[in-house]
Amino acid sequence: MRIVVFGAGSLGSLVGGLLTRRHEVTLIGRQQHVQAIEESGLVIAGMVEAVVVPRAQEDIRGLPPAEMVIVTVKSYDTKDALEAIRPLVSTGTLVVSLQNGLKNAELLSNAYPGGAVIGVTSLGATKSGAGRVFYAGEGDTYFGNLNGDASIAQKVVDVFNSVGLDSYLADDIMTEVWSKAIINSAINPLTAIARCKNGRILKDKNLLELAEMACLEGVMIAKACGVQLPEEETLDRLKSVLRKTSENKSSMLQDVEKKRRTEIDEITGELVRRGQTVGMDAGVNRTLCLLVLSITKYE
Repeated sequence: MRIVVFGAGSLGSLVGGLLTRRHEVTLIGRQQHVQAIEESGLVIAGMVEAVVVPRAQEDIRGLPPAEMVIVTVKSYDTKDALEAIRPLVSTGTLVVSLQNGLKNAELLSNAYPGGAVIGVTSLGATKSGAGRVFYAGEGDTYFGNLNGDASIAQKVVDVFNSVGLDSYLADDIMTEVWSKAIINSAINPLTAIARCKNGRILKDKNLLELAEMACLEGVMIAKACGVQLPEEETLDRLKSVLRKTSENKSSMLQDVEKKRRTEIDEITGELVRRGQTVGMDAGVNRTLCLLVLSITKYE
């Protein structure tokens, strides 16, 4: 299959690199990363040790329409990305979001109603340098769509499974999106504030208590918004993600370390706003959001 990964950061590079094993992949990324891949291939370390050679370039110029476009940009860039990829999309093209946050599903489905597939993953990936990505933790990936056509999401599941990325068809993808957003809100801000890998949260009772508080608050917000998530099951999922990605630096921590804009407003901030619309203060998540905003503003 001819696949374009639009936004080759840590996750996009990992997924695109692994898909290269059986598919024709083009990574769209930043100049330094692209140049390193062109010169020496993409080096994957960690759970998988490999050097793969996808095509890599800084923009989509010269590319024909793709059979699948995987969008892995930061959530605050989603609208621009969905417009930028239009020349790659023709009849039958699958457009897949593999991003953080609660708003991407609606944006993607409105832009590409015929081929939109929503993905949720707990894979752990860290970009360890130009042309290099560290596969820090395995995780399940779920795909679905909002129009009820499971067949197109199943195609994406099959492609990911073809290279050993454990993937499943979700009966209700928005429940998975909410669950991922809540778990992200419980993990990412804490790792950014404490400057730690995911695994430290499990070892530090204070951080773990905060993560569980944020998680349970998120579950309450979801229920108030009509999304039913079992409390204990969600807490177990939180701990499972922390165990499987214990050596991973969250994308938010990576952004803070590199003094880049984080997705805190699109992840935790959006969760807080959803809570406010149903009369919930969301004090724990709001505090974590403000702390991360303070770190990124003043450093």
